Amino acid sequence: MQSTTTRRNLRRRAAVVAVLIAGILAAGCTTHQVPAISTAALAQAKTYKSYTVYWAGTDVDGARITQVDSPLYFYAPVGFTFYYGNCASRGGLHDGGCVLPLKITTSIYSPHSDASFGPQRWTVVHGVPAVIYDGGDDIELYTDKMNVDIVANNPARAAAAVEALRPFNRKWSIYFPEFPKPSFTPNPSQAALNAGITGPTGATGATSSVGPPPSLEPSPSTGPP
Repeated sequence: MQSTTTRRNLRRRAAVVAVLIAGILAAGCTTHQVPAISTAALAQAKTYKSYTVYWAGTDVDGARITQVDSPLYFYAPVGFTFYYGNCASRGGLHDGGCVLPLKITTSIYSPHSDASFGPQRWTVVHGVPAVIYDGGDDIELYTDKMNVDIVANNPARAAAAVEALRPFNRKWSIYFPEFPKPSFTPNPSQAALNAGITGPTGATGATSSVGPPPSLEPSPSTGPP
């Protein structure tokens, strides 16, 4: 028979193992820590000069900037993106993707109908037209020759991001304002598109396949249990 001391030690070890397992399972359902973006990475991104790209500063509603596209690997069809925070762990509703607190993408406007955005509300932000959709999580703003797409995990963060939006890679003046009027008519009719305006007729930017860098996705050790 086991002694009282031996049984007590076994119970103690079992309790410790249970605590460790609980901790592992909890960690598996949380996001992983991501280092702050380096000054060098931001400086390199600022060398991009093909067109104005927009950001919302280093922190938006508690989500800090963690990654930015590099001009060295820029891919024009998906635009230039700033990433804030890191991904929420994949759950049953997000098995095929990764949810960031905030993503801001600037791309050259390609004529498209915004009808595919679903229920939407048009407004004016920073003196230029913008459309709010997806329950307020997504905003597409139109300026100069670009559209700026804000994709957030809640309407409050999306609103904070569009309010803080400003040029990243250029200075502005009375001759070249922060938000020039768009040189195009956003949301052309399907008839106008059929008449010869080139470009896709679906949503761009905010609903594109721009995904977060692997470093911002849940690692195998911090994925869902």
